[in-house]
Amino acid sequence: MRPFRRRVLGLMMSLAAGGTCLQVGGCSLAGLRNFATSFNPCGTILACDPAQYRFIMADITEPGVQPSIDPFCTWPPLCPPDIDPIFGGIPGLP
Repeated sequence: MRPFRRRVLGLMMSLAAGGTCLQVGGCSLAGLRNFATSFNPCGTILACDPAQYRFIMADITEPGVQPSIDPFCTWPPLCPPDIDPIFGGIPGLP
């Protein structure tokens, strides 16, 4: 490969890596961890319900008021969607 093409290819790869880091939230380890923990693969990679995935990842195991997770309902999967817009009416959950 010619030196000019190698330099142009290296510059393009550096710009692509830098742009990816800026979109993810910074090239720091905390930014990458935040992206990995908040990424929802449903609808983009997997064929599943995004609301159901968010409910499973929220780690709600018992009824009760948890305003940091869901301020609308005390037992999120059982509330209808017009009351709880976050987790309400998830199909397939009891």
